[in-house]
Amino acid sequence: MRYLDSRNTRTCLPMSDAIVAMRQAFARERQIPQRQLLGSSMFMPGRVGKTSGIKVVSTTPGNPVGIVVVFDQEGSPLGLVDGPTLTAIRTGAVAGLATDLLAPPDASTLAMLGAGAMAPDQIAAVREVRPIDTVVVWSRDITKAEHLADSVGGVATDDVALAVGDAAVITTATPATDPLFEDSMLPQTVHINAVGSYTPSMVEIPSEFVRSAFVVVDDYVAAAAEAGDLLQADRRPDIDLTDLLESGVPNHGDRTFFKSVGIASQDIAAAAQALSTATRLGLGVSL
Repeated sequence: MRYLDSRNTRTCLPMSDAIVAMRQAFARERQIPQRQLLGSSMFMPGRVGKTSGIKVVSTTPGNPVGIVVVFDQEGSPLGLVDGPTLTAIRTGAVAGLATDLLAPPDASTLAMLGAGAMAPDQIAAVREVRPIDTVVVWSRDITKAEHLADSVGGVATDDVALAVGDAAVITTATPATDPLFEDSMLPQTVHINAVGSYTPSMVEIPSEFVRSAFVVVDDYVAAAAEAGDLLQADRRPDIDLTDLLESGVPNHGDRTFFKSVGIASQDIAAAAQALSTATRLGLGVSL
């Protein structure tokens, strides 16, 4: 059994592999029991194929710690993976998968709204699947936006209208409780990934856009309970990623919207991929 710290998790789970793992995470053969809060930790069990596991992460603000444990078909532990690092990578990867399925093939401009811990992997994921040559970073904290923009070769702005006005792809990763922009600011053709809000009271995207777009979610049940962007717009999803992957990629119109709240099968598939690579390369700590 191996343990992968943050550094080894990144080495063993490049974004290209993580996006492939997300296709496995949304295969039909999976189980995702309801997550539970016990004390100051969130417990998220799941199964993908014959591999099962659980992610346990702290919910205490300012304490980003946790672990993902993966078990084989006989119940033997395969290893442990750093929780926060894995979460950031797989959250980016699922947005990358959705972008690959929904965004225009020639999309070249990305607006990243939010400059926190999730943002770098969100940018990397979209770049993995589309020929992005312009990244515009917006944050309420312009210093953070500038730092992220410098690190990814983009440009920073404190004007959200400027950020989204010419974007083919927009990704939001913020703790907002009100829409970050107005629907009228958007171009006619745009794909949006919203990964920041995860409670009914949180919202990043204007209801006008949500109601007019083709809406995809990671999981119907989780979205119905947690996706504030949909709940506040009184909008049911058109399809989930599992059905979308099975149905192919027809034309879904000029406006597409992927709303992610995160499910445990993503963690299990991504962690299993990272551990497989670690075993092949001899990385991590043997326990």
